[in-house]
Amino acid sequence: MDLWCELSTARVLQQRPSTNFRSFTNPDRLKSISQKHLLKFFSSWKGYFSDRGLQLPEVAGDDFPYDGLAQILMRADDKVPHEMVDALYYVHETATKESAEELIDAAAKAGLVIEAGEEPSDADIALQIWLQNPELLRRQHAEVVAFNRSRFIYFAGCIGKKGPAPDPTPAQTAFMQENMDSWFDKKRRGKGSRIFAFPRGTKTWFLVRHGEPMRREGRHEDDGASGIAYYRPQKHDVIIYDGETDELAVNAGTKGEIELYLKTLGTALFKDEKYFDRSNRFTLDPLLEKGKDALENDTVPEIVSVRLIEIERFWGGKAKEKEVRKATDLFVAWEGDWKRRLSGGSIDRAVFKFRFDGDGKQRTVAILPPSLARYDRDADSDLIDRWLKDQKFCRPNPEGDDDDAGVLEDD
Repeated sequence: MDLWCELSTARVLQQRPSTNFRSFTNPDRLKSISQKHLLKFFSSWKGYFSDRGLQLPEVAGDDFPYDGLAQILMRADDKVPHEMVDALYYVHETATKESAEELIDAAAKAGLVIEAGEEPSDADIALQIWLQNPELLRRQHAEVVAFNRSRFIYFAGCIGKKGPAPDPTPAQTAFMQENMDSWFDKKRRGKGSRIFAFPRGTKTWFLVRHGEPMRREGRHEDDGASGIAYYRPQKHDVIIYDGETDELAVNAGTKGEIELYLKTLGTALFKDEKYFDRSNRFTLDPLLEKGKDALENDTVPEIVSVRLIEIERFWGGKAKEKEVRKATDLFVAWEGDWKRRLSGGSIDRAVFKFRFDGDGKQRTVAILPPSLARYDRDADSDLIDRWLKDQKFCRPNPEGDDDDAGVLEDD
């Protein structure tokens, strides 16, 4: 977010991703949180503030030191309490309008009391949860990350049958974490990986939190001196299994990580590390074979129209030539000449615009064979998945009846 600046020293020393306090260095942002809860939160680190010339008041009042708190947080150094940085990081990441309702529901299920007062702000709700149950807020943060990814690579299961979304047992989760730790440690990413599972309907979202290789950087001190920061960044990967289609969607950074997740979940959930097929999942052949007719829709009434707005063609050669064609509607631009315009080279990417019934905003979907798809948002995924399957942009599962082998999945 543009309101935040990096606070590398504090996050570096606790081996987490670099973050910042800009949200909490803004006095107006601090004012959105109850003084009572701010005092309760910061009271654990009174010494840190008093060493920097700020005495926290015992009770709330009109002279609450918002500016003083903001100035100290803005100038946080390598002595900043790690626990305080950790808490502010999770409060900020989960304090959004979109997640506030889920925070309240999660608090109620856990038996926590959220003081209403004058209608608490998103940040106030998040801070109250942290004060009562930090682990619950960490889990809510994991869920926010898991449900906000839009680029996935898809792999079909070898059965292709419908089934419920898996909810891994503690033993399965421990097995997956141990197996991943072994691989991460060998690849210089350290141990301590954590897996959070979120079953919803026929799908289960898995968030994998793990370390990255250690990083050494120069660090600038406030007195003009230079220092060294040595830390391990943190990363989050997202995996989605759909029991309806027997497919796994993976959002990860490297081929090694993707293979690790395929083997680990295959073994943990299905007792077979080769359960998920590594072959091609998507195809753009319908465009070459049927042209505009490939975009027709007779089976998903919620989808009003689909347009092809971009293709990327690979011509190859020594220079590895690529060509990108864009338009508000390529088939309209090409008129009846689509066969010639789509011939030659190979189409490596196609971008579609979907318009839904009752929704003024159109959604973008990019398909990059063999296995990659990018979506605007998760809410549309089921409908688009069904359309892609019906129009044959998805290959059937390698084994099993095509009627039961679903399409892809998205975020």
